[in-house]
Amino acid sequence: MSLASSGQRDIFGVDFSGAKAACNKIWVSRGKVVGERLRIIKCNPLSEEGSAKLGREHCLRALLGLICSTKSSIFGMDFPFGIPLSLMQGLGWNEFIRHFPELYASEDEFRDINRRLSGNVELKRATDKEVKAPFCVYNLRLYRQTYFGIRDIIRPLVISDAASVLPMQPIRVDVPWLIEICPASALKNEGLYVPYKGKGTKERTSREYILDHFQRKALDLPKEIRLKALQNVDGDALDSIIAAYSVFSVMHTLVREKAICEPYTNEGFTFM
Repeated sequence: MSLASSGQRDIFGVDFSGAKAACNKIWVSRGKVVGERLRIIKCNPLSEEGSAKLGREHCLRALLGLICSTKSSIFGMDFPFGIPLSLMQGLGWNEFIRHFPELYASEDEFRDINRRLSGNVELKRATDKEVKAPFCVYNLRLYRQTYFGIRDIIRPLVISDAASVLPMQPIRVDVPWLIEICPASALKNEGLYVPYKGKGTKERTSREYILDHFQRKALDLPKEIRLKALQNVDGDALDSIIAAYSVFSVMHTLVREKAICEPYTNEGFTFM
């Protein structure tokens, strides 16, 4: 199908977190396409949306509500939408998503079961290998993101048929679209994979360098949002901006012959 209409969709880049204090760690950047450039119009943690004192469950529900309330949108989400095919216990993606809470009662059980099934080897999906993702989906540093992202964001959207989750589902014009992105992989692809998270002068200089690069390419960033990204030492603000830019860079090629075949239609596909 033609994706000409995607140019009229708002773009959201989400730096996701499965932490207990997720509302302070999940940052969302919202942008609009203006001509051939992406203009970021808002960048903030979910805590600034009135969820600061809420727990993880309520926070993720607020994020889900944001997705469902913006039907003409494309969301770039920084968490895996699936797991390696060999660990899916014979299920297809749709069944796997629907039965996810029955398969794994907790985030720790998710990690433990997949470690056992893999022989304690950190198996990567095909897309993880191709985009040089830093971690497998049940790695110690990522498994909570994977678990809560699938359980509390992807699964409710699938069950309620409230979004198009690509490339596993067909594109529908009446719902928001979700794609999986990876800021680390995007930076590697741009030759920008340098340490940028931290309080030091070196890390702040790296954040400046990264923003300068994308602004030269096609990113318009108000001064106050640029300053916010520079001052956020954890790098979450910058990651959400990179996530939004990743969506912008692929939005006209979301239907790809490669992405709509195995194993990507079951494991997931990282767009970049």
